[in-house]
Amino acid sequence: MNAYKALIAKYQSLHPDIEIDYQTFPYDVYNQKLKASFSAKNPPDIAEMFGTWVPEYSKNGALVEIPEAEQLRKEYYEAPLGGYTLNDKLYGLPLEFNIENGGMLIHPKMLKDQGIASPPATWDELVEDAKKLTVRDANGIKVKGFDFVSSDNITFTFLSLILQQNGKYWGDNDHVDFQTPEAQKAMTALTSLIATDKVADLTTFGGELDTSDYFFQGSSAMTYRGPWTIAAGLNTYKVKDFEYVPVPSFTANPPSYAAESGWGLVASQKGKHQEAAVDFIKFMSSDDNLLEWNQGTFTVPAKKAVAQNPVYVKANPYMKTSLDILELGQWIGPIADRDFFFKTINDHFQLMATGQESVESGLQQIEKTINDSQDQHK
Repeated sequence: MNAYKALIAKYQSLHPDIEIDYQTFPYDVYNQKLKASFSAKNPPDIAEMFGTWVPEYSKNGALVEIPEAEQLRKEYYEAPLGGYTLNDKLYGLPLEFNIENGGMLIHPKMLKDQGIASPPATWDELVEDAKKLTVRDANGIKVKGFDFVSSDNITFTFLSLILQQNGKYWGDNDHVDFQTPEAQKAMTALTSLIATDKVADLTTFGGELDTSDYFFQGSSAMTYRGPWTIAAGLNTYKVKDFEYVPVPSFTANPPSYAAESGWGLVASQKGKHQEAAVDFIKFMSSDDNLLEWNQGTFTVPAKKAVAQNPVYVKANPYMKTSLDILELGQWIGPIADRDFFFKTINDHFQLMATGQESVESGLQQIEKTINDSQDQHK
């Protein structure tokens, strides 16, 4: 909020004839409020949107095209732009790179106490280290060796394991394809972490706390989570003796992954001040202003020049793991209903991990359910 207010004040000082009325809403009502305002044909001139929401609006002609798309595509990483792109045109610009893959929180002392000299360098090492790090008592797992069981990370990890085998998960007509050998192998490995390797469980899944909260409370040795969790460790939990390190690739290939387009700004086609709205979005998206915004919000830059800026890198040493792999990210794809997509995978993952459903059957059900949803949104 403060990052926005500072840049709004800066813009208004340069344009004294323009007044920006900045409004905020709780996250759990914001998406519905946006839909209602656009449906009522009384949308804001500028709106902050999550990238996965944007296609619904751009397909319906509700957003203003951002000029110079070809040049801008060279300046940004691929994954953040995906949700804002339609028919090679841009309908907004991302402010951040919404990365949930590639990095994990670790307690170095826990590794050292088990004779593990350094973080795992291969997937096999990750599994073996996780087994050594898992602590049990009479009630079950007390310290998880490798916790990845969150609503986001189950899906993101599954998709990354497919991509790291050079596989694909999109078929024709915006349908997912999970009947591939790569998808089978990926889901088998993922469910095995619980069913066979027993380095994590489902006891805290769906609870009020995030997996990172449990990590900073000492309940896991390694936790797969996005870099945004670092701030909670430093500022909320005041934990200093942790590191954010790379998660090794599932194969010998680079650790490629899928990412949603994160938060960004769009201008409404029905807005009364389209020209000024687009101008403000371009102002916010300048290298200097984005650097200020990313610094102030502790977010990963979507723009290459900002992510590679020595000032940003020096000020955010914990971000190095994520910054090193931004080029490996690709847009997650044309998901019609984000929450439904993730919930479907999560629901069947739990059934597969607990032996109530085979991997083959689970993937068939996931594919059919998601593709039915995709068709309903066309």
